Amino acid sequence: MENEQLTFIVPAYNAENTLAITLDSIVRQISPSWKIIIVNDGSTDKTEDIAQEYVRKYPRKVRYLYQQNKGLGGARNGGMDLADTAYISFLDSDDWIKADYVKNIVDQIQKCDKEKTEIILTLPEIYDENSKCVQPWYDESLFHSIFPQDGICINPQKDKRLYRTDVSQCRKVLQTEFVRRIRFRFHEHVKWEDIAPHFYLMTHCRKCMGVGSTGFYYRKGSEYQITASRGKDRLDLITVYNDLLPYLNKPDRELIYAVMRIMVSFANEGVKLADTEIRRQLVLELHQFFKAVPRSCDRILYRHAKRYLVKSEVRQYYIFLFVIRHRLLLRVFYDYLYRDASEQILKKMIRKFIRK
Repeated sequence: MENEQLTFIVPAYNAENTLAITLDSIVRQISPSWKIIIVNDGSTDKTEDIAQEYVRKYPRKVRYLYQQNKGLGGARNGGMDLADTAYISFLDSDDWIKADYVKNIVDQIQKCDKEKTEIILTLPEIYDENSKCVQPWYDESLFHSIFPQDGICINPQKDKRLYRTDVSQCRKVLQTEFVRRIRFRFHEHVKWEDIAPHFYLMTHCRKCMGVGSTGFYYRKGSEYQITASRGKDRLDLITVYNDLLPYLNKPDRELIYAVMRIMVSFANEGVKLADTEIRRQLVLELHQFFKAVPRSCDRILYRHAKRYLVKSEVRQYYIFLFVIRHRLLLRVFYDYLYRDASEQILKKMIRKFIRK
């Protein structure tokens, strides 16, 4: 293999306050097996000046691409097109890694890569910008149940718990040849861009390796994150859901459960956090979408939810699907009061709905 085995694709949009921290965390790696592709997604601040400084310092290691704004997905696509190493990883311009991140990844690849590993799933840690504390990753327990130690390789078609792992693309290291063979791309100008690609990658993958001891820090609470937005981009959920719809027609109950669960969860958050007028439009579009989802998918979601979720979460899914499909109850969603109203107002109707 070439000396550099891993390319970090770093999309950057008006990232002058955090980009240097991200890039420094890469160039300070104890392993030299890395390259960087910085994709400037139409920034209007000093992002370009910072990026060019690293290109001058590390001309063999760092490449720079400027493009008109295409969103995070479009910036990642631009970086993937230029990558020339065996593996790629996406590192957002406000995240960072420990000095042994690359070494840990490369060591595990070399140990078990007689058959090429297509996806490496890592276990990041969350840095909360508000509390300044480090928190465990969202699916830490599930990850350790699938990968009790580093370097274990699993076929997602045989252990379908991998469908339920967190969808973030930053926690994945992807084999470049695999990405190009399956023609993997992100949507341009679409928020929530990680959701559909997660299922696309997992349903095509035949060898996924877990590496938990990597030292990847994901910054939560940044103003650049999707959760900070309350505007029109929340309507992108419908575009994402249309990409997910074909998975609901596949004869795979675990896949349907994982897709339905994440659709309900993200719709829930999208409604709760959107501005008032956007919320109204989003609820109406979600209403039309979920009316088209086969009711058989509901039953799969309920059955599996009882296996994997606490009782309150199961009830929340019942309530969501019941309310969103019934136009007369959509007003409940406009004010996102359904959680408070569930026990009193909807109790009898939900019981009737569940028995169907």
